[in-house]
Formats: sequence, C-alpha cells, structure tokens
Amino acid sequence: MSKNDTTLPKYQLVKDYVLSQIENNELGKDDRIPSESEFSKLLDVSSITVRKALAELVNEGVIYRIRGKGSFVANPAETVNQTSNYVTFIISGNDMYDSSYMKIIKGVQSFLNQQGCKLIIEFVENDVEQERELILKLIQSENRGLLIYSANPDAAREYLNEIRKKSIPFVMLDRFPAGYPVNCITCNNHDGAYEAVAYLIAQGHRKIGFAAYDFHLSTEVERYNGYRHAMADASLGPDDDVLFLQRELDYAKLLRQIERGELTALFCVNDRRALEVIGQLTQQGVSIPEQISIMGFDDVESSKYAKVSLSTVNQPFEMLGYEGAKLLFESSKDLSGGSKKILLSTELVIRESIRSNVEP
Repeated sequence: MSKNDTTLPKYQLVKDYVLSQIENNELGKDDRIPSESEFSKLLDVSSITVRKALAELVNEGVIYRIRGKGSFVANPAETVNQTSNYVTFIISGNDMYDSSYMKIIKGVQSFLNQQGCKLIIEFVENDVEQERELILKLIQSENRGLLIYSANPDAAREYLNEIRKKSIPFVMLDRFPAGYPVNCITCNNHDGAYEAVAYLIAQGHRKIGFAAYDFHLSTEVERYNGYRHAMADASLGPDDDVLFLQRELDYAKLLRQIERGELTALFCVNDRRALEVIGQLTQQGVSIPEQISIMGFDDVESSKYAKVSLSTVNQPFEMLGYEGAKLLFESSKDLSGGSKKILLSTELVIRESIRSNVEP
C-alpha cells in the first residue's frame, strides 16, 4: 500500500484492492470476491464502507451480485451491468389489470426502453404490511431505483426512511405522505376537482355533495379541497350533511337527500366511487342525471360504458408513468438534490351523467 493510499476515502481502498486483484489476474471472470465481513477484517474498514465500495463496483459493471451467494467478477467485455439495469415498480392496489395501472406501466416502460433498462413489476393486494415487507426485501437487492404506488403513503414513512438509508433512488406515483419530502409525480388534483365542481355550478347546481373513497390519501384530500374552494368561491359553503367521507357510503341517507331535493349533484373523488354510486342508485330506481348528476375523477376506461356514461376528470396515467420513470433517473444522478413534486394537468370530460339548466 503506497503512502498516498491513506489520503483516499476508505471505500476507495476496497475498490482499488478488487481492481488490482483483477488486473493482476488473481481474480478472473465469475470468481467470488471476499464478503463484507472478510473485507472488514482484511482491510480494517467498516461494513458500511465495504457496502459502498461494492455498490459502486456493481454500478460500474466490475462485479455482479447473486443474492445469498455473494459478489463475483463480471465479464470485462460487458459494458452494461445487468444487475443494476432494472427498475422495480411496486403497485399496492385492488386489481393488477385495472386500466389506470396498465396505462401507468405502459408509460414507465416507454421511458425505460429508451434507456435500455428493464422493468420488474411487483403487485401487492392493497396491503400496507405486505407492501412494507416487499420493500424491505427489495432494498437488499440490486435495483436502479424504485417506483412506488402505495396503498397508504402515510403508513409508508418507516420503509421510506429505510430506502433513504440505503441511498436507493425512489419516486412515489400518484400519492405521497403528508408533510414528508419525497420525489413524486401526481396530477393537479386540486385544480381538476375545482374545474369539475365549477362546471356543475355553471350548469345551475347549488346543492352539490362530495363522496370520498380512501380519504386518508393525499389525492383525495386535494380533490376535497378543490371541491371546497370551488363551492366557497361561488358563495356556496358546503353543508357537512352532504359530505360522505367514509368508505361505506350511506345510501339510505343519500336517497333521502335526493328525494327531498336537498342534493342535485354529487362529486365523487374517483370513478370507482362514481360508478358504484350510479349502479346502486339506478337499482333503487333513481334516474341519472334527471334526479341527480354524478361527476367522477380519473376517466378510467369503464367510465365510458357505465349504465349512464360518466362525466369525469381525465388524468394522463401514461404520462404519469413516463414522467415518474424520468424523474427517477434524474434523481439517481443527484441523490443530494432535494425532493421534487411534479403536477400533471387534467382535462374535464363531459358525458351523460350531468344535467344542465338546473333550477337554483
């Protein structure tokens, strides 16, 4: 070891040791290199230092890792590192084949294909605990980065802290934990909801209710705020009695309000809720939009084919996936660059579920 070696960062000592072993043909292709604990004893460095050095060697294509077996010398002729050439997309949701998920995946793949990168999709059935266990397992393996569509971002803080400790780039899609700085791509939920409610008001509606689905999500809170602000700007402060914020919607109460003329329109926080409402009310003999107008949010494929085609707010799911993957690559180049939240624009889509010229 030369005199100048002591001035190098400790992790560089580990890297130089491996590189010199390869250069001197003491380690060849597919040969196993020492483990973290072996390096710690051999070079008197910490396991964290070894981990950083090995991570850089992996990223540079010098070595590759096999989980449970160790690290090995890569083929010098191969310029692309296979183990870090993957991005993992974790979706915690209700239906893997939901049209919105498929559009997001298409957008992600579109960007990754341009980068010569591959996509791994991990689907969890809307279970926060399974989501956490999966993430903690993934951060032990080699990943270019993680894209996360979480069932409950506020409950995800614990594992997000673990991802940060590992210095693994990640981007949250659609929703994010309140008050927690993360890279995130979402649509402009507030303004999209505001525009939708303002349209209802312009059609003569004054008694407009709000129906949530998972009100703990940042997206739903933002849409509620858009609804509330649109109502307030029209001097129509929303009545608490027409706010349906629970997952189980009180249809008996909703029917009474419709029959009494206390409600002429309902803004639903997403199309899933809106389509459920249309199905339930039509079964009860309620005429839509004659007795009540329904507005959704998302513009999922099935909204066009409901019993009464759904007026809604379109958010660009494919663009969300594309921009999410793009932000992941940008953030991986600068892990100290702070967090960035990007809002995508929405578009109002009017179909059959809205009645116009309502008597005030």
